[in-house]
Amino acid sequence: MNIRIAAVSLATAALVAGGATAANAAVPTAKAPAITVSTSTTKAKTGQSITVTGRVTGLKDGSKVTLQEKVNGKWVTLSESATVKKGTYKISDKLKTKGTETLRVVDGKTVSKTVTVTVR
Repeated sequence: MNIRIAAVSLATAALVAGGATAANAAVPTAKAPAITVSTSTTKAKTGQSITVTGRVTGLKDGSKVTLQEKVNGKWVTLSESATVKKGTYKISDKLKTKGTETLRVVDGKTVSKTVTVTVR
């Protein structure tokens, strides 16, 4: 019986010394904010409107997401934006220039993957 008491005492002392308490238990962390993106078409005519849609996680409803286009290797913020509602957004953009347009959606430091639209 004394061996059991000694073993339990030793185990308890090790846990306390190691800081194993309920207050130190691992707490799940929130996922990093994320934005998905898709377009209504991948091929469009000059002057045609497209719709850019997606879902957001980790951003509050009411957050503003903005469309960006890659021009000469740099991201340019366009005037098109949307307000997040129920974790989704919808942005319309009229494509004005022939060629390949690379687009993404941003909210502060949160950036979506890119999508490409060919304009003819």
